[in-house]
Amino acid sequence: MIERKTLMSLGFLEKQNLTGSYQGMRYLLKKQKEETARLIVMVWPQPYCSDVAPEELRQTTDFDFSEEGMQAAAQWLNEQYEARKEIWENAKL
Repeated sequence: MIERKTLMSLGFLEKQNLTGSYQGMRYLLKKQKEETARLIVMVWPQPYCSDVAPEELRQTTDFDFSEEGMQAAAQWLNEQYEARKEIWENAKL
């Protein structure tokens, strides 16, 4: 299970993207710098990096760039893991 405390701080995301993996599922969190900042979250299966993962295997959503948004992102990551568990398990290296 991905917990909020294992994801980096908002200050970290101000400067760079966060990538990670969990049980065959890779993920990316990044700040979208527009008029109103958003937290972009993407998941895809191993072994791909986000740039070459097939489009049909990627899922992306966004949240407020806030602590509440980070908590919602952790919850969404866990929901994605559970909903697509077969994909992640088959992708494990």
